[in-house]
Order: sequence, then structure tokens, then C-alpha cells
Amino acid sequence: MKLLCLYRSTLLCLMMTLLFGCSLLEVSIDSQTTPLTQQELNMRLMTREYSQEFFTQVESAADLLSKQYPEKDVVNQSRLLLWKINAEEGLQSSAFQVSPFASLIDSWVFTLQMRDFFETGKGVGLFVDASAQTASTQLAASIDELANVLLNEDSYQASKTFVEQFSQSHPQKSIAFSRTPAYRGWLKANNIDESEVASTMGTMPEALSDVSDRLALLSEQTPKLLSWKAELIALNSNINSEDISGAINSFQLSSAAFRDFVNNNPQYMQDLARRMAVELQPLLDEIDAKTQNKLDQLTEERKAIDEMVMRERQQLIKLVERERKEIAVIVSNERALFAQDLDKISQDVLALAVEKLIALIKSTIVYFILFLLLVFFAPLGLGYILGKKSAIKKPT
Repeated sequence: MKLLCLYRSTLLCLMMTLLFGCSLLEVSIDSQTTPLTQQELNMRLMTREYSQEFFTQVESAADLLSKQYPEKDVVNQSRLLLWKINAEEGLQSSAFQVSPFASLIDSWVFTLQMRDFFETGKGVGLFVDASAQTASTQLAASIDELANVLLNEDSYQASKTFVEQFSQSHPQKSIAFSRTPAYRGWLKANNIDESEVASTMGTMPEALSDVSDRLALLSEQTPKLLSWKAELIALNSNINSEDISGAINSFQLSSAAFRDFVNNNPQYMQDLARRMAVELQPLLDEIDAKTQNKLDQLTEERKAIDEMVMRERQQLIKLVERERKEIAVIVSNERALFAQDLDKISQDVLALAVEKLIALIKSTIVYFILFLLLVFFAPLGLGYILGKKSAIKKPT
């Protein structure tokens, strides 16, 4: 019975740890609505499709290797379970990031690290055949081809050089497969300032699609990861199927015996119930008294909170009223200044208009005088001059 309780408690702890610690539920929705580019959308979609290929290849290779070992081979069966658990959790963290470029680079590096671990690292000869090495090599070729499709020629060559160098300088040292983030190194290698990189989930439909993908992966991977971890715990403990079956049978027998005792001794159970009622009544009374005391305290605290809220509300109303009055005074002063400025402007305009009118009248009088001179006096003067000339010519 103790073994069964221990097993259930361990499995429950694993489930709670995975559900509450899973990074896939860490979703940060950007308040901006900047849409992702077509390249970023393609990169996010195809990287996540590659993650499904990664999971399938790793599980198939691990299951094939598991059949070649005895079921009670604790060491090798545990290694295979650790490979599936750590590899899939590592790629989940790499592929399902906010930035599509970060997802691609980190997934690429993680895949190359796994390939190098089985080909040239400490994972060489770890298993009975080369199934793990073959699967890792195929996955490395697949993500290399994916990057070649998503990136232009120059960016692809530069990124390929970077991920190969980064994976070689940060090799996996054990089957734990700890993920090493490489996106910052990629930015530095491409002379991109981190402050200039804006991480956005895109528009609302794109953000909802991202959340939907994360939840779909969570619902698909969580049961498998839980079962593998429970199997790993059971494999490395003293619990076996016979112990579990025996504990369950013992519990069922004890339950049946107790049920028979209750059915065959009704008078005893009634007496026991009455005695328990008498014994438990003081405890119930004490619980009621403490509960009432707590309720009274809560009532007093609620009243104090209500009074505090009322005071704050009154102070806020007074503050708003004071600010309103100050604003009214400022507006009144500005209105008076504006009226004074308007009056001064009107006076200046009137003075200028009178001045211009006087100048216009003067010029009009001058032109009128000239007109009179031309109309009346010019003909008389011209006649006088002509008559004088005619008088001079007649004596000859």
C-alpha cells in the first residue's frame, strides 16, 4: 500500500511540475499590432512542422532500439526514455518561441548538437546500433534544407557557418540534452543590435494562431512526456507490476471486509455514530465559535475598508473640485487677457483705417482739383494763347 501511494504521489508531482513549469504556456501578447512579414510567417509555420518530424523520428528510433534490449535492462531502457524526454522538451523550447528567426536558429543548433553527440561526441556507441545516429543525421539534413528554403543565399551561408561553429563550441555532454540558446550569438555574428530587434507576435489573428499551435502541441506532447517520466521512475525504483497488483488487491479486500462489517453490525454502527456525535459536539461548537469570530473580524475589516474607500472618494472629489476651480480661474484670466488683446487690436485697426481713409480723401481732393484745372482752365488758357498769337500776325 505504501508503495502504491508513493508511486501515485510521484506521478502527481511530475504532472503538476510539467503543467505549471511548461514554457509553452508562457505567452506574452504584444500590445502592438505590427503584422509579421511573409518570410516570418513561413518560418514560424515550417519550423513547427519540422518539430513534428523531429518528434516522430526520435520516437521511432527510440522504440526500435527499445525492442532490442530486454524489458528489465534498466540502464539502456532508461537512456532511451531520457533521450525521448530531453530531446523533445529541448526542441519544444527551441521551436516555439515568439521570434520566428530565434526558433529556426535555436532548433537548427539543437539538432546539430544532437547529431554531433551521436556521431563524434560522448554518445558514440551509446546504443546497440546506429539508429539514433541515423535519425539525428536525417533530422540535421532536413533542417538544413528547410533553412536553405527560408533564407536567401547569403543569409543561409552565413547562418550555416554560424550554427555549425556554435554547435561545435557548445557540444552536448550527456543524454540530458540541455538547450543552449544561440539567437543572441547569431545577432552578434550578423552585426545586429539586440535593441533594434523587435519581438512581436503579429496581429491578433496571428497571435491567436500562435497560441493555438502551442496549446495543440501541449495537449499532444504532455501525455507522452508524463507516461515516459512515470515509466522512468517505475523502471528505476523497486516498484514492479506484481507489487502494484498486490497493493490494489489488498486494498480491495480491506474495503470489502469493512463493507461487510458495516452491513452485518447496524446496531454497533448506530451506537458508534451517537458516541461520535457526543464526542465531536464540543469540537463542532468550538469550530462554530471560531468561525463566527472570524466572520465578525471580517465584518469589521469590511466596514473599515468601506470607510477608507469613502474617505478616499471624498478626498478625490475635493481634489477634482479644487482642480476644476483652479482651471476655471486660469480660463477666466486667459479670457480677460484675450479680450484686452482683442480690444487693443480693434483700436489699432480702427486707427489704421482712419489714417488710410484720410490719405485717400486727400489724394481724391488733389485729383479733383487737377481735374477741374484740366476741364475749365486749360481751354481758357489755350484760347488766350491762340488769340494772342493771332493778334500778333494781323498787323503784317
